[in-house]
Amino acid sequence: MNEGAVGESIPLVERPETFTLNMSILTSTTGVNSPNNRETDSKYNTTLHSAVLSVCRNGKDHAYSYRKLDLQMRQKSYLNVPNKEGYTAIGLAVEKSNITCVKHMLKHELKSLLHLDYYPGNRQSTVREIIMEKYPDLQPLLPDPLMKSLDSPGNNMKLLAALQLNKFKVFKKCLRLTDANLWYTEPYHSYLLEIACQMKKRNKFIKLLLDRGADPNIKNDVTGMPLIHATARCRNFGVLQLLLKKEEINVSLQDYENRTILHWLAQERERNRGEKYILENCFKVILDRHPVTKMGIDFRDVSGNTALYIALENGFRDRAKLLLSAGADVSVFGKSSKVLLSDSLSILEEILDDCLQSNNEPLRSRDLQLKLNNKLLRNIVPRIAGSRHLRELLKHPVIPTFLNLKWLIVRHIFFFNMAFYLAFLLFLTSYILLSEPNNTVNDEGAASNITGPFSSNDNNITSGINESNFTSQLNSKSLFFLGVLLMVSLFFLTLREMQQIITYRWDYIKSLENWLEFSLIISAFISCSGVADGSELKIHTDAVALLLGWSEFLFYSGRLPQLSVQHEMLITVSVTFLRFMVGYVTLLIAFALSFYILFRGSSVQGGAEMFANPPVSLLKTIVMFTGEYDASYLSFDTFRYTSHVIFLLFVVLMAIILLNLLNGLAVSDTEEIRKDAEILSLVARAKLISRIEVSDNSLPKYIKSFVESTEEMFVVYPNRRNRIGSATVLPLLRIISEKEKPREKDKPTAFEKEWRMFKEKLCALELRQEKLEKKLLSTLDESR
Repeated sequence: MNEGAVGESIPLVERPETFTLNMSILTSTTGVNSPNNRETDSKYNTTLHSAVLSVCRNGKDHAYSYRKLDLQMRQKSYLNVPNKEGYTAIGLAVEKSNITCVKHMLKHELKSLLHLDYYPGNRQSTVREIIMEKYPDLQPLLPDPLMKSLDSPGNNMKLLAALQLNKFKVFKKCLRLTDANLWYTEPYHSYLLEIACQMKKRNKFIKLLLDRGADPNIKNDVTGMPLIHATARCRNFGVLQLLLKKEEINVSLQDYENRTILHWLAQERERNRGEKYILENCFKVILDRHPVTKMGIDFRDVSGNTALYIALENGFRDRAKLLLSAGADVSVFGKSSKVLLSDSLSILEEILDDCLQSNNEPLRSRDLQLKLNNKLLRNIVPRIAGSRHLRELLKHPVIPTFLNLKWLIVRHIFFFNMAFYLAFLLFLTSYILLSEPNNTVNDEGAASNITGPFSSNDNNITSGINESNFTSQLNSKSLFFLGVLLMVSLFFLTLREMQQIITYRWDYIKSLENWLEFSLIISAFISCSGVADGSELKIHTDAVALLLGWSEFLFYSGRLPQLSVQHEMLITVSVTFLRFMVGYVTLLIAFALSFYILFRGSSVQGGAEMFANPPVSLLKTIVMFTGEYDASYLSFDTFRYTSHVIFLLFVVLMAIILLNLLNGLAVSDTEEIRKDAEILSLVARAKLISRIEVSDNSLPKYIKSFVESTEEMFVVYPNRRNRIGSATVLPLLRIISEKEKPREKDKPTAFEKEWRMFKEKLCALELRQEKLEKKLLSTLDESR
């Protein structure tokens, strides 16, 4: 031990209540070499780091670089200061794999002051362990670990020595005299709790520090790495579990690469079965105890990767399942690395296979149960349906079965909503059509004699009772009754839209269909409320309301899987047409203006001038684009030759070439949609179910109980009469059969069973002996 070597060179400061973790606030009075007190670059590399980088860059024969390195090492103050990524100077030389530089530093006269027992960067081994592994020939040059003595001056030094030497009673005694949030500078540059969490078998020390007020959310003042990240880096998962169980722990803390603790745990490889259990338990603690993480479960690091992406990239299916069950977005694969896409699909297929379990009964047994993981599939399926890169997975047998079972639960809500909207639409249509005979337009184009449901017209009330007056009164009463029904249904429709705004918020605003519904409500209110009686506005709003109402019903019915393909065809072809026409709209404007100049005042059809002004000319040109030329009404004699040539160019370019091009695109889109008819039907069903379930949160409890599926697993009896049919069950039985094959193949013999039992008993005895030895050693230490 180099007690004399370090001596008084380890200043420290107690962390006051007003202390912040911002490195820029640290001052020279604390004894900490903060970035403000030393020459650093953007990565907090000191001049000693720069000297190491210069050596690595210039090679072993560059004498000036080595002289500079020796000079910087003699200053001592920067000897063990880490940079932003957590590398000291010698750690940086090891990371750069420059054995000559490492050897030179280990031969330096101040090598005994080098701190080698820390974890650099993202490495899971200390600098000492890395050197011993990469350069075993340098092992004789390694200095002894830096250790403090219980005879060190000052209570804080004794506290650190007690921690290093595992003297709990001394540690407890010294801790009473100081603050638990101690910061040690050279050579550790860490908090006391941080040092303890990176040491093995110091759980009781850590518990004591936490009980005495140590902050579990501290970040290293130099590297900015949170305590929980540093604990995970050194694979001290038992301590990590202890920290995560603290209520005040903030699991949303990020390191310098914006990684949360979920990112770290998603990439850690277990070295034994015990570590696998602890790692998964850490995941469960984070996802179950800390709901704030559920909101940030799809948080991306600086590389754009989420925790789910990292877990599947490393092949950790169990951790991926935990993240997916907590609501992680599976569509991340379509937005990240394309290299991972093919691998991720196969892993996701395996996860979907795992969503299907059986009760291990024979496949032909009447008591055979097939269980589908409702919680996991409820989060996966909508995300797959929303990602074009992953939609092929919808054909996996588990997903159609799951969607069928969910549809049987939520279909009543959908059909109820559809019946309600249809009733509203029929009320609106009947009211507008019945009130139409009372609407007239005078010669000046103004509307008059409009009768609303809540307006009275004295002309309809006469003293005489004849057939026309009786019919008029019946029509007036019917119109009034329809108006009342329409206003009531419009009120509930408005409430439904308000509920959707509260539920979907920004997603509601981004949807074009919702804007159509909003416009429908406004136009329907103007039509039936009587606010526009006696004005031309009512005629406009009547026409708009009917158009929007029946168009919305088309969108509504298009959510049904049976009509989803036709609905998708309409949308896809319309989008394709509009997208291509954007590039040709200038050509339409060009021909419209040319026709306006050539045929203005000379082409009349039905008493109206065809090209009276530029807007009318553009409208007429668009009609002509569809093939309705009306060439007989065009006057080619006014401007001969020019009018013939321009009209001929219009027919060739627009009517023949462009129109046929658009028709061809529509045909290709239609054929492609027909090929994906099955997938589109599943997508429509998945989106519809997801939409109903999201709206379920605002439903009354007595309705919510009919929609919400609280079961953890959906159970199906394939060999009994069931609701999903045999065609859906058969693929599921094939999956179960494939799962059972490896199980039968790996079935142990009687000798293997006996040998396995013997090994288990032997391991249990060895474990018991180890515990007794540890207990004996701890008793001897306490007695000393």
